[in-house]
Order: sequence, then C-alpha cells, then structure tokens
Amino acid sequence: MRKPPGRYPRQDHEERMGRMTGKEIRLERLFSRGKAVVVALDHGGYMGPVAGVVNLPEAITQFAEADAILVNPHMATQCGQFFAHRDAPLMIVRINWGSHYCPYFTEGYGPRTATVRRAVSVGADLVIVSLLLGVNERAHADNIELLGQLYEESETLGIPLIGEFIPVEGVHGKATDDEVVRVSVRLAAEVGVDAVKTVRTPGFKSVVEAVPVPVFALGGAKMKSEEDALQFARESLAEGAAGVVYGRNVFQAENPQDFLHQLRVVVKD
Repeated sequence: MRKPPGRYPRQDHEERMGRMTGKEIRLERLFSRGKAVVVALDHGGYMGPVAGVVNLPEAITQFAEADAILVNPHMATQCGQFFAHRDAPLMIVRINWGSHYCPYFTEGYGPRTATVRRAVSVGADLVIVSLLLGVNERAHADNIELLGQLYEESETLGIPLIGEFIPVEGVHGKATDDEVVRVSVRLAAEVGVDAVKTVRTPGFKSVVEAVPVPVFALGGAKMKSEEDALQFARESLAEGAAGVVYGRNVFQAENPQDFLHQLRVVVKD
C-alpha cells in the first residue's frame, strides 16, 4: 500500500525513483537475463584437486557464460583476473565449511571460513552458507546460530545470502525426502536467507512454495549423460526453480564450454 501523498515526501519520491537496497540490486543483476545458471567451482575445499578443476585459475576461463560462479574465499583472489571485467559472471563466495561434504564425516558441523566483510573484500557479489540441520542438537544449534550471525552481517553490507541445504543419505533417511527438505529450507528462510540452494526432490514444487525467496536446484553428482543433466534442468525450472547450480555436470563434461552453452539455452529459453 502506498503512503498518503504529501505525508512522507522523501519516501514517496524514493518510491517513484525506484529506490532499491544493495541486496535487491545485486539479486536483480543475477536475474537480469532471466533464470540463473550458476557454476559451482568450490569442490576443492571438500574433495581436494577434483578432475576438471585441478588448476582452477586456468579452468575457470571456460565458464564465462555463467551468470555466477561459486568459489571459496582464497580461490576468489587466485581467480581475480577472471572476474575483473565488465561482463564477467557474478562472484558467489562460500563463507563456511561443512564437514558433511567430506566422505568420512556426517555430524554436520559448519564452521565459518570467512566473514561477509572478507568475502566482499575479495570481490563477492553474493555469499553462501551451508547448513546441515536436524543431525544432532549441538550441530543443529550451531548451524542456526551461524546463519543468524551471517544474515545480520549480510544485511549490514547489502550482500545477498544464499542458504544451502543438502540432506545426507542415511542421516536424514532418504537424501531426497520432501518433508526433510521442505522443513529445512523453511527454517532457513525463517531465520534469514535471500535465496535457497537445495536438492530437487520428487515433490520439488512444494519445496519452492515453502519459502518466499528464489530457490536454486543443484545438480549434485555427475549424471549418466549430458542429456540427463539438461533434462534435469528443464524439469527443475518447470517446477518453479529460479535457476540451477551445476558443478561436476559442467566442469567434467566432455566439452565444458559447449555444455554450459547448451545449459544456458535450456535455462534462458
């Protein structure tokens, strides 16, 4: 509802001029060309030198068509030249580490690796925090506390915060359980996130409808074929995804640059 004319002249003028917050501006840039294609290149922080991104400053040059690239804080500085031009993808910086992404841990601890301020200092346009909720009381509480702290920092600096929830097989039951994902992303949205990145469940549409922020479907492990990966994107978008986040399905493709182009066509058209 608009304010009564003349009562708040400055606010009315700002509304007419399209006043936006820093977060809104950065999110508009991410979606300025339609639904978003994000390439995740942060796997080295959990898996070491993964095939396809062993030399990340060299490999990253193949992904200039992405709308955004996800990296860890120090790799952002190592790849700075890639981001340092007008048409470069946006930079998303991961600001915590999740023990559950390593093949030998399941407890779900997510200590921060950077403040939002540090992420901004290395060039971040957005930041992402990984959450493993519902594993044990201590880890759950620590993840919630961290999320609250990071959201406050992100609000102060005007940097959008993406909340990432990926359930773990055997810990949450089935890793694609609708209820687990729906409850967890809603919990994150209640504490504070500007977007969500999560798995695509059989009832993914209900996950999207559970939160009032954009939801990205993640590609996860390498799929059987590139056509499977493209079809996965089509179906995710049809169910309401605001975009996709692909890692291994892009950088381990037979021709990563060509596959990324095909993925853009699917997502944008």
